[in-house]
Amino acid sequence: MKVVMVSTGAPPDPLGGIGTYVEGLLSGMASQDAEVHLVGASRHRTLPRVSREGRVTVRRVPTGRELPRTRLGMAVAVARLNWAGVRYVWRLRESVDVVAVHDWMCAPAGLVSALLRLPVCFHVHSAETFRGSGAVAALGRLLTRVLSRWARLVVVPSADTVAAVPGLAARDVAVVSHGAGKAWRMACPDDGERVVVRDKVRAFYGLREGQRLVVFAGRYAAHKGVLELLDAFRRVLDDGVDATLVMAGSGWPDTAFDGRVHERVRRLGLDGRVHVLGRFLDTDELRDHFVAADACVFPSTYEPFGFVALEAMALRATTVVGPGFDEDVVGSAEGACLRVSSGDPVELAAAVVRAFGADLGARARRYVLAHHSWEAAAGRTLRAYAEAVGR
Repeated sequence: MKVVMVSTGAPPDPLGGIGTYVEGLLSGMASQDAEVHLVGASRHRTLPRVSREGRVTVRRVPTGRELPRTRLGMAVAVARLNWAGVRYVWRLRESVDVVAVHDWMCAPAGLVSALLRLPVCFHVHSAETFRGSGAVAALGRLLTRVLSRWARLVVVPSADTVAAVPGLAARDVAVVSHGAGKAWRMACPDDGERVVVRDKVRAFYGLREGQRLVVFAGRYAAHKGVLELLDAFRRVLDDGVDATLVMAGSGWPDTAFDGRVHERVRRLGLDGRVHVLGRFLDTDELRDHFVAADACVFPSTYEPFGFVALEAMALRATTVVGPGFDEDVVGSAEGACLRVSSGDPVELAAAVVRAFGADLGARARRYVLAHHSWEAAAGRTLRAYAEAVGR
């Protein structure tokens, strides 16, 4: 099978959940019987525009080291990506079996492919545009609805996504669970290395002996529960626990939310106790923070899949997740992590304190390895494509 993919992220080390997904999926497809061509945006300008490894070809569309900070810059980057995708599909139109486009930003390339009468599989990774407001969200909803009608198959990561996107249940939908994000690129340290990494990270933030380290990583957004996390952390400190919170991430593309985070830190008197980094960590940095953490906390009220929690769990971090995480994805019912049932800061604070005394690391890692390999995810995805082509 020959597959052309169009995605907002291309390996290596892309930013964002879709880029993480595509990088992991390609790693899993290396052992499958498929020829895959990816057209994807890349922030690494020094890399070659085209690279090949086995039967996987990656064509990079440079965006620059920094993400576009304006709507105009974002629109230009998305337009360039879709144009590159359309041109490549046109080149391979006589031999390609299926065109797979990832999320609404790549929908224009999918619509053109459908007009060329090529089988299109549309990956809907998230329902965020149906939860947001404004012009960008409205455009995302429109493109998602249109391509969902034109695509041969819609692919989603969980049953929750089907329920969250209006009208999707009436389409041909395949639920295909993902692998564990970037966990395959994060070596789980032995006990000796764990001590070294822990000491390095704690020294960087100036933590005292016995002081607890709580780590959040992700986008600063309302549905990620970041403001509730700050409220909960204030309660943790008020209960007499000596702790520091590191918040890695950014509100991009809504960077105005970064200001709300800083304002909440000031209002709660958390200066010096909370480090708001305002940037996404590279893979190695993220791995070290998860390894060093006494608790990793991701209190999302909505989560399309939950790579970040699985990555932390694969590194044996005791992890607390919010109600937006699907229990079947994170294994909370099997004791692989702690899951709160609401966005209530009181409940979240209690879970964080409970995590300090829990030892879930070994169980969490076993769960992730057993349920979320990228090789298995790639096989499921290709079978879904084959069924769509055969219709």
